[in-house]
Amino acid sequence: MAVTFMCGFESAAALVDLGPGSGYVLAGTYAYSATQARTGTRSMRFNPASVANGSLQIAHVQDYFHFGLYVASLPSIDRCIAGNPIGGRLNVRLTSAGALAVYLNTTLIGTSSAAFASPGWHWVGIRQVTGTSVVFLQIDGVDEVSGTATITTDFYNVGFMNNEASAADIYMDDVIRDDAGFLAPSKVALLLPISDNARATLWTGGTGGTTNLYDAVNNTPPVGSATESDTTQIEHAGGAAGSTDAYDANLTTYSTAGVGSGDTVLAAQALIVWGEDISTGTKLLTYRIDSNPLFAGESSIDVSTSDGSGAVGTYGASPDYWNERRSAIKTTGLVIDTDITLGTSPVFHVVRPETASRVASVCFMGMYVAWTPYVAPPASGPPIQPKVYPQILVQ
Repeated sequence: MAVTFMCGFESAAALVDLGPGSGYVLAGTYAYSATQARTGTRSMRFNPASVANGSLQIAHVQDYFHFGLYVASLPSIDRCIAGNPIGGRLNVRLTSAGALAVYLNTTLIGTSSAAFASPGWHWVGIRQVTGTSVVFLQIDGVDEVSGTATITTDFYNVGFMNNEASAADIYMDDVIRDDAGFLAPSKVALLLPISDNARATLWTGGTGGTTNLYDAVNNTPPVGSATESDTTQIEHAGGAAGSTDAYDANLTTYSTAGVGSGDTVLAAQALIVWGEDISTGTKLLTYRIDSNPLFAGESSIDVSTSDGSGAVGTYGASPDYWNERRSAIKTTGLVIDTDITLGTSPVFHVVRPETASRVASVCFMGMYVAWTPYVAPPASGPPIQPKVYPQILVQ
């Protein structure tokens, strides 16, 4: 198995959480929520009114899609929460009884138990791969709906994309796609900078600070600004004598994020947001996770690419000229106590690999990690029966 996408909605910025140009787009009535979170500090809320929508539209990939689901308010009629009933798609509908009904187009495959009749987090896994007498829906790692379906087009949304005539209110968290099979209940956390590890002289805060640079790149959402400060962004002024000038930040430890010693780490991915102080000329940056574990990000990327070229503005404005980047997802070499030390910070490493004199800025750094918590197997063997001794009556 290999994770192909993960998101925990922790950055509170869609382009950071989902990635620019990735095929993942939020639409309709949605909002980041800090009041309901399955893991970390945030989830995504979809609460459209009747005949309205709110969804996460996702790239078309036939695989296994998972997410944490909290139902705060059931619809009065069935509403699709994954896919829609057209074009050979599997679609999953939340019923008024709190069950999930699985359909191929408009043909019912089966209905789950009413796991969502009462509010609470549950882990949902949906198969989007053609199969005969196979499981298409799991809830909390338990097979719920099996059947046969030929899926010609995979679904491209979760949440409420259709406009059924009922209000509804749900939260989603810990979204994971896997290309090979169902995942046991799993989690996603965002590890953020918590301290400076090392700093080349030309890396400073936005207004020249030389300590606590981490505090400018751990804001959720990012607060990069044209009116820069030591807490909005860090920058490299350019003009280095060589090409190895680096800033290193210590990230949240795995144990602080909630990963335990018996857990299985599934995937990791580095995230960064960068830009330029002036639009002329190129400004190159390289980033990677430098340790715990070591894995590549991107090398010698012009910070003006992917969101247009221009001097950075206020993050979230249109346009803001801040450019969100995500590394390839690392899925191997993540064994706890071999590749990863839970109580030690991963180190995020960003380098100015050139001697040009123009300013490059960074307003966010972090790393998503996905893992499956350990669950002890049930005890095996017959129960131990107590010995019974005959009573001797004394006359």
